[in-house]
Amino acid sequence: MLARLPYLLLVIATVSGLDATSAFAQPEVRDHRTSPGPTVQAGGQATVVVSGHRRRPGPRFMMPLKIDIGAAGANTDRGFASGIGAAVGIHWASLSPEPTQTDVGVGVFGVLLGAPTDMTVTNDNHSVALGGAYLEVGHTLSHGDFWRTWATGRGEYLGSTAFGGEDRTGFGATGRLSVELFASGVGIEPRGVFLGTYALGLYVEAGVRDTVAAVGNFHAGAGITIRTPLVFAP
Repeated sequence: MLARLPYLLLVIATVSGLDATSAFAQPEVRDHRTSPGPTVQAGGQATVVVSGHRRRPGPRFMMPLKIDIGAAGANTDRGFASGIGAAVGIHWASLSPEPTQTDVGVGVFGVLLGAPTDMTVTNDNHSVALGGAYLEVGHTLSHGDFWRTWATGRGEYLGSTAFGGEDRTGFGATGRLSVELFASGVGIEPRGVFLGTYALGLYVEAGVRDTVAAVGNFHAGAGITIRTPLVFAP
């Protein structure tokens, strides 16, 4: 079951990315006007008073997430397998309205890899899939007003499968270095709530995972990381 998580995760990440892109590229603006107000006589001429309300552009609801999408790789019995990895989780550094030096988060991740085709075997399935849940803790190494670097450690519970064989469950540990640009804030008003941090950055990571025998324990990856704040606008 855990081995199927990568497929579901990548679909969710793609759909979420499309929704977020759509929300920012074409912000929704609504103009709610009430019926014409009372007629006011001014200088012998009738003036109609019209009240209006214009909705702020942007998404109506977002969770305080950290989203990672990038390249991944691992050694296998058929050579080096490369592919794509993704992760999404709820994180404190995405929810905090002020810059924080500590981050704690929980979420899910998935990796899909493809190994070189081996003509010496009858099985033509050359795919590797793994995924599961993670707990991550990080601390800033350096920071400025709008940028910061992170050193992060992550513990994983995962399932894996390779080349159409049996599934295996195990544990993993990953270390990561990342840098990001960010903007934090808080806004609470009748029209909605904004709380947390927007961020965009880059990461590199490496670690070990207890996977199926056909896949080596060492893995590595690199990509982009995105943070979204809590937004609620009913």
